[in-house]
Amino acid sequence: MNTLIPGTNRTPTISFQDGVLTITGRSYMENSVEFYAPIRKMVEEHTGDLKVEIGLDFFNTSSSKCLMDLLTLIDKKALNQKCSIRWTYKADDEDMKDSAEEFKELLRNIDIDLEELDE
Repeated sequence: MNTLIPGTNRTPTISFQDGVLTITGRSYMENSVEFYAPIRKMVEEHTGDLKVEIGLDFFNTSSSKCLMDLLTLIDKKALNQKCSIRWTYKADDEDMKDSAEEFKELLRNIDIDLEELDE
């Protein structure tokens, strides 16, 4: 399944191609649940190896909840299939680094590989 949801100034770009889910940009839309529902469904239905790459500049509280739900789903899938999560953040973005570390602490079956970008 190959999917691309172009980003806007309030929604992230979503790409899901060949088992790689990429979420980049900003996520602070009004209805995060509605936005993330089809992404969650794609992850639920995916049966092969799953690689997740997150590179967000900003997300609001409702997006945070949806991201946590998505990561929890991936954490459960990691019990039965190969999954990985890589979260990149800009070197000067302490808030995003802290957020990624908080998500990382809540997962039990999979680790989030945090990567600082020099941009």
